[in-house]
Amino acid sequence: MAEPNRTPLAEGYREEPYWWREAPTLTLPQRGRELAGDVDVVIVGGGYTGMVAAARLAWRGRSVALLEKNELGSGASSRNGGMVHSGFKADLATTLKRDPEAGRQRYQATLDAFALVEETIRVNQIDCDYVRSGHLELADKASHFQHIEEEAHLLNQRFGVNARVIPRVELASEVGTSLYHGALLVEQSGGLHPAKYFAGLTRMAGDRGVHFFDHTPAAGIEVRRRGGFNVSTSRGVIQARDVLVATNGYSDRLVPWLRRRVIPIGSYIIATTPLPADLAHSVIPNRRMLFDSKNFLHYWRLSADNRMLFGGRASFAPTTIAKARDWLYSSMLHIHPQLAGVQIEHAWGGNVGFTVDRVPHIGRTKGITYALGYSGIGVAMSTYFGQLAADWIAGGDLPACWQRPFPAVPFYREKPWFLPAVGWYYSALDRV
Repeated sequence: MAEPNRTPLAEGYREEPYWWREAPTLTLPQRGRELAGDVDVVIVGGGYTGMVAAARLAWRGRSVALLEKNELGSGASSRNGGMVHSGFKADLATTLKRDPEAGRQRYQATLDAFALVEETIRVNQIDCDYVRSGHLELADKASHFQHIEEEAHLLNQRFGVNARVIPRVELASEVGTSLYHGALLVEQSGGLHPAKYFAGLTRMAGDRGVHFFDHTPAAGIEVRRRGGFNVSTSRGVIQARDVLVATNGYSDRLVPWLRRRVIPIGSYIIATTPLPADLAHSVIPNRRMLFDSKNFLHYWRLSADNRMLFGGRASFAPTTIAKARDWLYSSMLHIHPQLAGVQIEHAWGGNVGFTVDRVPHIGRTKGITYALGYSGIGVAMSTYFGQLAADWIAGGDLPACWQRPFPAVPFYREKPWFLPAVGWYYSALDRV
């Protein structure tokens, strides 16, 4: 890990998301008003999932109160890398072998999720710097390249996705480094400004009459005798027929059953000062979204104003933004030495909600609907799950492929005590 004084910091360096520089101010007409006493649906969690679900339910004629314990969108929805693509963290070939039909349907859902994001941006005229750039999955080892070849075949033959393998000798045309053994190029993906995207979703929900209550954490959910729920908050109690919990990596004790199934893991990003055009081109000539095949993966891209945004999981154990920043800077230079001396202007972190099977889950426990556990692929799938959860609550059917067990982590209650050991294990695998 790089020493702190080896990471050059810009004069205006800030430990907050780069995206917040240009994030539109959210105008909430309901701020400060009394909590609604009775609504059709209470949504807990003011991120992509909750906001899309709220907008969809309101469009379907339901009254909705959305509760967020901090600022709306202050979690992963304004902290992520802004990469929009299909797929899961779980290996596609293994998924299809274990559960051929349901696995195929779930993967197809990720393609539908990507299309839904594009449609949502287009129909609602959301100005979020979206570009369909395509992405590269870079093989960190020669053995990983074999998996990439298999995945390319499956994507083309089973799903009709335009995916092709780029061998190592041709990789310089796509990325300015010689470290990797080849890559999978998928054209059907893109990048956006996550905070601007969230602002557009919020405007959409507000225009449909959703009631927003930020800085209003849900403290308890009680089942009513005659059906429905009482949701208690610091501002009073609100009654609802249905409750949706959409807290992902920020899930707390509100629903202990969920807390035992969603593991919060820190992910961190650094943003450089704007790069000269020739330097930016030397790093990512075609402005793709990039990520490698490690367990402790790196992901990186160029912003609309030519900043390098470089992220990764600095540690499965608790760490600081400063330590993560230095680790990321060192990793960035290892991949792209031509960036030596480029200053860092932003560094930040946030929680990613992982599940044991590394696939998101939607379902119900004791009548409470949940949609969460995106495991690092949340921009597209949280949008999709928000709509899916809303339609289910409104009386639709939940597709059979999502009606599946949600495994818990053994002996996990409050603190993820096991993460340092898991991190050591995956780090060792990356080194082998």
